[in-house]
Amino acid sequence: MKKAKKGPNNPVLLSNIPECYHYLLVALFAGFVYSNTLKADFVYDDRPAILTNDDVLGRSSWRSLLTTNDFWGNPIGLEGSHKSYRPLITASFCLQFILHGLKAELFHGVNLICHVINSMLVLRLARQLRIMENGVSLFSSILFSCHPITSEAVCSIVGRADLSATMWILLALTTHISNPNCIRAISFAVFAILSKETGIILIPLIVCYDVLFKSISTKQFRKDVPNYLVSLAVICYLRLSINNFQSPKFSKNDNPIAHDSSILTRTLTFLYLPIFHANLIAFPKTLSFDWSMDAIPRVESILDSRFVLSVICYSALFKIIGILIMDFKNTHQNQVLLFLIALLTTPHILSSNLLTYVGFVAAERILYLNTVAYCILIGFGVEVARKKFSTCTESKWILSFVILILSIFSYKTMQRVDDWKTEESLFKSALLVNPTKAHMNLGYVFTTQKKFELAKYHYQEALKSKGNLADAWYNLGILVSKSSNSTQEAIHYYQKALQSRSNFAAAHLNLALLLHDVGLHQKAFSHLDECLQKSGENLKSYRNHQRTQATCAYNKGRLLQKSKEFHVAIDTFKLALNIGGKHFEHTSSVLNSIGTCYNEIGDVESAEKYFEAAISENHVNSYLTMAHLKIQQNRSYEVEGLLRKVMTLAPDSVTVLQNIALAEYHMQNYNRSLLFYRKALSVDAKHVESLHGIANLLQETQNYSESEEFYRKILEIQPHSYSAHANYGAILHLNQKYDLALKAYDTALILNPNDDVARENREKLIRILRRKHNF
Repeated sequence: MKKAKKGPNNPVLLSNIPECYHYLLVALFAGFVYSNTLKADFVYDDRPAILTNDDVLGRSSWRSLLTTNDFWGNPIGLEGSHKSYRPLITASFCLQFILHGLKAELFHGVNLICHVINSMLVLRLARQLRIMENGVSLFSSILFSCHPITSEAVCSIVGRADLSATMWILLALTTHISNPNCIRAISFAVFAILSKETGIILIPLIVCYDVLFKSISTKQFRKDVPNYLVSLAVICYLRLSINNFQSPKFSKNDNPIAHDSSILTRTLTFLYLPIFHANLIAFPKTLSFDWSMDAIPRVESILDSRFVLSVICYSALFKIIGILIMDFKNTHQNQVLLFLIALLTTPHILSSNLLTYVGFVAAERILYLNTVAYCILIGFGVEVARKKFSTCTESKWILSFVILILSIFSYKTMQRVDDWKTEESLFKSALLVNPTKAHMNLGYVFTTQKKFELAKYHYQEALKSKGNLADAWYNLGILVSKSSNSTQEAIHYYQKALQSRSNFAAAHLNLALLLHDVGLHQKAFSHLDECLQKSGENLKSYRNHQRTQATCAYNKGRLLQKSKEFHVAIDTFKLALNIGGKHFEHTSSVLNSIGTCYNEIGDVESAEKYFEAAISENHVNSYLTMAHLKIQQNRSYEVEGLLRKVMTLAPDSVTVLQNIALAEYHMQNYNRSLLFYRKALSVDAKHVESLHGIANLLQETQNYSESEEFYRKILEIQPHSYSAHANYGAILHLNQKYDLALKAYDTALILNPNDDVARENREKLIRILRRKHNF
């Protein structure tokens, strides 16, 4: 194709920029538009994919990451798994975590680098296709670099799957066009599909390119195409075998249209969705982090204007394809346009719900690769206009249009980058598009910010539009427990959550603990048992379900331990360890509890074994429990090392200081005991256990006056405690302040008429007062 002549009457678009700087300009433009993403947090899907993913955090083996787990860290063979197998992306997250921890700016930085590379590859591909002047191909690549529809893939860290898959596809296409190599292309296809499932379209695209641009009669063509097709079949088979040849199952909230009972509604709506996605690319005015639930109304009739629009668009597309096919072998331009149409449409087929149901109705990040073809096609349109309107004035109008489009798109993209900075700004940006999901997620955000009234408002707004949102009811329960301490209201909310989702393990657990607190012990244990019995294999958050079950077993064990059912408690604690695995967050507490139970039933040897296991986890309470056990065994010589170690672990913990003081007291080291009690009270002057300990110690060492002062402090902190009044009465009794002592005993007995010790002391005091009166 001949280049347009440059002259005063025929300026070439962006031709004043030297070609050697084009790639640099594209990179700088992409970096500038997305620079603020480096200030963003982990948001939305980043949490389950990174922050709570055992594969990323190094809590599981590399083998499970590469062979058995899905992108979200759940076993891919489970019924509830998304079946999204993207080990290349998960491995990149894991490697970053090993290198620098959970620094969000560095995770975003890698995404930005991928986008910069992709933008430069778009420039290379546009030039290789040879349907536009170099200045126009520069416009196409800059348009891609700043297109608002790319913002989700770049700003959401999990969007790296789309960025990486696109990068491998563009690398494969550009190298195949310049220097075909079958093995290299197939290798790139493997990398693409290990990044995201849609990477499978790379081989069909390469075959499509060869059919369009190469002679089918050549030996090389007859050799390569069968190789590609066989490789495609093998890759598909291996990929499906990882899923056990199962299709993923998604909830009604994720993809409500797929669950619609009417086949007509499903068909009409799914036929409209590609048009909806195309509209998002062409007119990216309204964007959202989530298009699930009822964000896109169903198409229920063939008279619906959206279905009519779909028919018109499909008819126009097939008409254009037909025209291009009629003479594609003799026209390079037609060949390129057919290839670009293939690049525009085929990536969307796998995620369109037309072949198989997917976990969303619409999503912006799946359009990242499609946007490559769209931007090159827009560049082709500009090239056609540039040739047709070749006068200086007309070319200036075209240049003005190009600058306007780039400015509008850049501004919109920079707005979306700001939206994606925090979860609060992201969810607020979708209030008009998907109010139910936005309100529910804002409720969670404001709960973490301790803005409880605001959080409650958003949860209630979400429930107004959709009353069966189990997560919203559950979060309301947590919210009420934290903010108003209203037990009955929280119980109601947890029960509503379980009505919507009977296998909601966390709701069973929290409800059980509240029921136990209000004395409904049988119902509490019933919910704990239900929590433990639900397998959760049909849940997409299987790992979280498993962790909750382990926590449930731990809490059930604690309640059994309180009830002195030590043998059953031991079995339940061991179940918690079995379910939770080696990375269970409460492992050390469970081991300590098992040791305590064994100690209670007199099995000191087993108790010591579990305390030592807990100590190996640096569990502070276990050091203290072990120290007290050694004292009971008259092995005081082993205690000092334990206490020294616990002081290094928690030197400012009032509980640790109080327990050390108690241990020193039991070993009759009264001066050291007094020293540690005073240290504890310097940390927390109102720590009742320390106040009681020092008061008792001073009483034992006959420092009655000073002891009285500490018992009085306890009474000031706990004015409604019968034991505080009884103890205060006892020390006043010893200090011969009989009238005040009598008053304290009377108050103690009013608060607790069954306090036999206080009644005995009062009777002794009465006898003393009578003798004194008679005297």
